[in-house]
Parts: sequence; C-alpha cells; structure tokens
Amino acid sequence: MKYVQAYISNISFPTSLEELYDYARMFNVEMLLGCDYYCLLDGNNCLKYTNDEYESRSNSWTAPKWCKKGDIVFFMHSKTANSRISALKTKLISERKNYKNNSFWFMMNALIRARKIYDTYGGKIFAIGEVSGAPEYDNSDTQTLHWKSNIYAEIDNVFLLEKPIDIPDFNSVITVSRQSSITPVFGSQYHFLKELVLKKNTIVEDYFIDAVAETIPLSKVTDENWLKVVNKYRRSFFLEIQFRTYYVDRFLKLLGDNKTIYRECTCIKNGNPASFVDNVIKINGKYLPIEVKLSISAEKNIIGQLEKYCQLKELKLSKDKIISSGFYTENVLVIDTEELYLYNDETKALLIITKLDELSTNNDIQLLRDRIIKLL
Repeated sequence: MKYVQAYISNISFPTSLEELYDYARMFNVEMLLGCDYYCLLDGNNCLKYTNDEYESRSNSWTAPKWCKKGDIVFFMHSKTANSRISALKTKLISERKNYKNNSFWFMMNALIRARKIYDTYGGKIFAIGEVSGAPEYDNSDTQTLHWKSNIYAEIDNVFLLEKPIDIPDFNSVITVSRQSSITPVFGSQYHFLKELVLKKNTIVEDYFIDAVAETIPLSKVTDENWLKVVNKYRRSFFLEIQFRTYYVDRFLKLLGDNKTIYRECTCIKNGNPASFVDNVIKINGKYLPIEVKLSISAEKNIIGQLEKYCQLKELKLSKDKIISSGFYTENVLVIDTEELYLYNDETKALLIITKLDELSTNNDIQLLRDRIIKLL
C-alpha cells in the first residue's frame, strides 16, 4: 500500500488548422492508445520509435506543479474535442483552395481519424499512468500549442482500460475543470474513481491497485507533533498556503533569532519595480528573505525571481517598519516540499542545504540554523 495523490489529465484537441497540421501525424490521444509507430516530441524534432523502443521510454506530459513521483494520472479524452473537430473540418473545406491537394487530404484524413477516436473515447477516462519524475518547467514557447502549459512530468507504466469510464459515471462526485486541463482527484473522490475503474476492468497495473489516498489530518497538527505529522504528508500539499501554514511557519520560528515572521515583504531596488518576497526572518542579527515554493523545478525562471530580492535599497517588513540596512544583500533562503536551498546572487546559484526528510526533530533545525549562519 502506498499513499498518493491523483489527477485527471483532460487531453484537448487542436484549435486551428496550423495546430492541426503540426499534430495530424500523431495526436496526443493516439500516442497513449498506440499505433504502428509512436511519434514523440524531442525539441523541434519528431522521432519515430518501434513498439519495443517505446516501451523502454517515458512520456513527458503536462502535469500540475504539486504532483510527485508515484502519483496517479487518469487520462481523459476531452469532450470539447467533438466541437473542435467539426469546426476545423468546416474551416478546412471552406479554405480548400489555400492548400495543395496532399496537404488538404493529410489534414482531412486526420480529422476523420480523430472523429473515429472521439466516437470511442470522447468524454471518457481511457488510460491510467504513474508519475515517474518531479514536475519541471519547460521554457519553450507554448503559444503555438493547444494545451498552453509549460509544466511537464515524466509518466511511466501507462495502461489502457478495457472499458473506459464515461464522464456521466463520475461527474456527480468529480467535476472536471473547464478552466484547466488538470483536475485534482483527492481523498474520497480518488477512491470512488478507483473503485469504478476496478469494477469495470480486470486488467490493471499493480501500482494502481496498491495506491490509496489518505486525507491529511491537518487538524491534528500541533507545535509538539508537527514535524512527525507534516513530514509524512507535506508532499501531498497542492497549495502553497497549506505548506506555509503547516510546515514553513513553524520551521521559520525555530530557525530565526526569534519567533517573528514577516510576510509579503516589499523589496525596493534602484531602477526596478517593487517586488514581494514571501517571508523575512532575522537570523544572526540580520534580516533574511525567504521564498516558498511547492517545487522549484516547476517554476519559470526561479533565478530571475530570486534576483529581485537581492541588492535591495529598502526592505519593507510591515506597514510601519521599513529598513535600509541590516539585511542580507546577496542571499535568499528558498524552501520547497523536498529541500532547503540558499541562493547566492553573486554566483547566481542555488545551493541545496538539506533535504527536509533529514529534519525529524527541533534539534535538527537548530543544528541546521548553525550551518546556514556559516554560509551567509
């Protein structure tokens, strides 16, 4: 038995003829369903693999920044694909004179193929996969992609469902997001969907059978047991406010010279717009900016963010407290749900100080404080 989080990845369809042309050779749904060959994007190149080669590879797929290794992905073919296919078919016919015969039929055949796939899988969860790596931010331009997201994670062990799960079977319990391709599926929602899958399908992977979702017992967190409880569940936080409230605030109170934590502090640099750092604490007699993330690997230009909190002219700690000295000018402490880092503005580098798993007692944090002071 293993504790996981889960989400539905709602796979969309191209919205323009330009996108259609780019993806007509292999749509995302087809990549999961399997064909005579598999076409995976590698930079700007389209690579072909045999079935045997494909089985040894991982797929990089859009993912939420809070997902972790071992989490469960339910792949769903978007219900909106139907209207998009119809609209593109109408547009392609109306603009036929603009395309050479080969290009026209290349796209038309793709739309016919897409319609057949939709008739079978549209509005259904048809496959399940396992997250095999941390989410990462891809700096590639997504303006030409119909899914728009820049956050990806490796997905392994994808298996198709013999009997896909239609949206009417679960929409009374789980509302699929219309604003995002990602719909979180937590706690009882996950177990409802899992039981539905197992009831209708006999062939599933062991990792799915063994995976359970456990409600985080946040009400039981106290100043005495917080490290023990939150260390077990902190990877399950999908909102930064959860991580800050139940872990970071207590952590910073032990790390600083006193228990005072300043929040959303204004950073003023010469010639730059004001920026806002998550927290500031006093450590070894000087004020240190703190930035909190769920996962730094899923952040866009993390170094660029941290540069804004260094070489400051002024630091506004609160409405009535503005200082122009007595703060660290080249360092920012960064914490995510996995590790603690120290940013150095001179080298533009993030140094991993410790894994949070290594902190199991208040004394561990006191020893960590000594290490940080030596690095500042």
